[in-house]
Amino acid sequence: MKYGTADELEEAIEAYFEKCKDELVYNDDGEVATDKGGNPIFIPHPPTIAGLARALGFMDRQSLYDYADREEFSCTIKNAITRIEEYAEQHLYIGRATGAIFWLKNHGWKDEKKIDANINDSSLFEAGVEERAKKYEKVKPIKRRKKAAKK
Repeated sequence: MKYGTADELEEAIEAYFEKCKDELVYNDDGEVATDKGGNPIFIPHPPTIAGLARALGFMDRQSLYDYADREEFSCTIKNAITRIEEYAEQHLYIGRATGAIFWLKNHGWKDEKKIDANINDSSLFEAGVEERAKKYEKVKPIKRRKKAAKK
């Protein structure tokens, strides 16, 4: 076990998230670089599951999930993963959605529409048939004239 207590693990997790803060870009004069709109430019350092696993000294993500299975570390790991999920969710709203959507779908989120094509209420079907039948009841039959016999 790399971490003996949840507090030790929490401290290491917080250090990882501290490193993930976006970094300001500076120009050659040492001033904060800005975009055309005058907004400061940042280099993003998004938190990731693999990044967290590496920062904690694990060989892979599975080791992180294994820690989550242990009662004493479960809440700590789940909270860290939820923070990463929150980051991905936020990017759905700021224009960098494709990667966020991909990440969320690969972590249990679903983008699907469910359509129930089964008609459980047969009265809806019967009502439709009856309505169409009434329409045809109003149609008068065409009377055909008999052709006169040729002489």
